[in-house]
Amino acid sequence: MARWMMFGCFGLLLVAGALSVGAYFFLIRPAQALLNEFTQVFRLDSEIKNKTPYTPPASGQPTLDQVQRFVRVAREVRQGLGVRFSAIENRLNQLTQHATGQAQLDYRAALDLFRDSGALITEAKRFQVEALNRHNFSVEEYAWVRSQVYSALGYGVPALNPQEILRQIGSGDFNPKVALNRSPSSKATARLVEPHRQELEAYYPFTWFGL
Repeated sequence: MARWMMFGCFGLLLVAGALSVGAYFFLIRPAQALLNEFTQVFRLDSEIKNKTPYTPPASGQPTLDQVQRFVRVAREVRQGLGVRFSAIENRLNQLTQHATGQAQLDYRAALDLFRDSGALITEAKRFQVEALNRHNFSVEEYAWVRSQVYSALGYGVPALNPQEILRQIGSGDFNPKVALNRSPSSKATARLVEPHRQELEAYYPFTWFGL
């Protein structure tokens, strides 16, 4: 009897150890990477050269030039990442589909990006900052155009509060709660955006990290 109890306790210890290792590799370590990525991404915004305040037009509609510049930024981030983007493109598309019609972002689904991707988002942010400077986007104009573009495609964009996200992750909440906001969208904007739907949908999960 004592021997069976000893084996039973040993088995329970093995299961508990396996669960702890699994939690570390599949939740804690990716969340720690996410915390580091967010910190780096928010700091890199300071390197955007255009500091001009942006006032959206009364029409609430982006111009063709703004949409084209936005698409170029997304395209240049993708090109900069090269094979790294290709390696995760299927996962990016799955995340986009998962977020369709959602009013709140589930960051736990995005943790998959950080298991084997290293500093992917930080690298993407560096390419984005370079592209924003090339195409003369300010932080405010880019954020407004991004919201209009993805609203026209039927997706919400997170209302990111960097300090709150960092606080939640830092306190051990590995699934920060962030609303996905959609702006009113016109048919005219949808016509401008629709030809670029496929590549913008692949890029969409990067908007969860402020890109």
